[in-house]
Amino acid sequence: MELTWISLLPPLIVVGTVAVTHQLNISLVFGIVSAALIATHGELFSALLLCWHKGVIHFLDVDNVYLYLLLIIISSLIALLTVTGSAAACARIIGKKMRTKRSVELSVVMLSFLLSIDDYLSILTVGFVMRPIADRLGVVRTKLAYIVHALAGPLVIIIPISTWAAAVLAQLDNAGINLNAPHKIIADSFYVYLKTIPFIFYSFFVVISVWFVVITRIGYGNIAQDEYRAIDSDSSNKEILTYEQEEVHSLVELFMPIMLLVGGVFIGILYAGKYHLFGGSNSFFDAFRENHQTFLIMFMSGLTAFVASMMLFVHKRMISLIQVPAVIYEGACLMRSSIIMIVLASILGSFLRLELQTGSYVASLLLGVTPLFLIPVLLFILSLTITLITGSAWGTFSLLIPIATQMVISFLGLKPPVTLDQIAILFPALGAVLSGAACGNHISPFAETTIMTATSTGIDPLEHAKTQFIYTVPVIVATLISFIIAGLLCDSGLYKSFCISAGAGIGLMIVLMIILNYTKKTG
Repeated sequence: MELTWISLLPPLIVVGTVAVTHQLNISLVFGIVSAALIATHGELFSALLLCWHKGVIHFLDVDNVYLYLLLIIISSLIALLTVTGSAAACARIIGKKMRTKRSVELSVVMLSFLLSIDDYLSILTVGFVMRPIADRLGVVRTKLAYIVHALAGPLVIIIPISTWAAAVLAQLDNAGINLNAPHKIIADSFYVYLKTIPFIFYSFFVVISVWFVVITRIGYGNIAQDEYRAIDSDSSNKEILTYEQEEVHSLVELFMPIMLLVGGVFIGILYAGKYHLFGGSNSFFDAFRENHQTFLIMFMSGLTAFVASMMLFVHKRMISLIQVPAVIYEGACLMRSSIIMIVLASILGSFLRLELQTGSYVASLLLGVTPLFLIPVLLFILSLTITLITGSAWGTFSLLIPIATQMVISFLGLKPPVTLDQIAILFPALGAVLSGAACGNHISPFAETTIMTATSTGIDPLEHAKTQFIYTVPVIVATLISFIIAGLLCDSGLYKSFCISAGAGIGLMIVLMIILNYTKKTG
């Protein structure tokens, strides 16, 4: 197909429809139908046949089947931890000795890290459990909501074993990143994701900013005003907090499945990648690079974690075997909409990459006008804008990852297949897409996570979106600068590029936060 502006129409239709309806899956269907009609020159029957063909091809790929089974297993594990009360009980165990505002906030941070396999699990569990403790010790709810939300999506997207990671891997594979020929980029999708994680600057910066706020006790904006008006209970509240008896529960219930999940994936990948300690001949990084069975390994690790947790809870008489099918069904229901979204987004991404060549068209527009080093920062702005409008991080990176990979290849004038050594800027480019999606999901008033955070912490959603925004401004500015520097230095080596760009971003962010705090005191 000739490169024309019409290749931009399907993603624009998706973004516009989501902005109006707030229904991502329906919007993706509109995008798929429009892409099929464009590809078949308006022939409706041929368009529907092409859509059916792409759907069949999608499900014939066994990696996609393993991915959806993995999502159901992780969601079932989340349902299991919720039904048995284990997640809430472990949170109360951790919170038993809290006596100060700082200890409450640090506990929120720690719990968010422990529950970072899924943003919904983190938000709902941490918010509901810590809200009465925060109220008792004088931590204002707007600040509690800020910490809970800032450590949900931004943290989950940089955890290799999470629901977000599984979705990202699916889109990387859909974008043509695979070891098996023929593909645009000859590399393992999980290896590419691991190499991209350091460049998801927004996530790292927002986590560091939360730590800085909690440790130094600085504050500004409406949250600082709320804290100023709140009664200081650090020294005046001497009452001992009481908790429900938690003798039945232990932290093993939470740590065991997480360790099995993470350990199983890394050991499985090293084994499949023929790491020398497992009888192969590859080094540690070569084993990750040459692994062919990521999705199978992730599914088996998730299944192992779920079965082990189930057996533990059955042994403790917290659940019976007859209840397990209901838990799995609940997990499938929780993940149903997300699985449908991934399927539809993958089919649309295939259209954009193969038939419409949207990424190549965008590259042709920028070629000769925009220098290569600005590609990451432009992708960050685009990703952030789309997510702000739609409220969906998954929808955004599902749209942009196929476009970004194709755009980078075209911009460099390379002919597929290419190797990672030829496209060093791919990692900051993908990091920019994921950063923008995480940032937009964090600050968008339309995002489900915004509403869920407000609900779990007991404040109004718009109040939460407004009060937390000023805390994200230094992070966003630092992220913009870091992507510019990363784009300039990516050809000098990824390690050097990351160290300099991340260091500059963190330094700038902290300076801006100190200035905002100082302005509050002198204003």
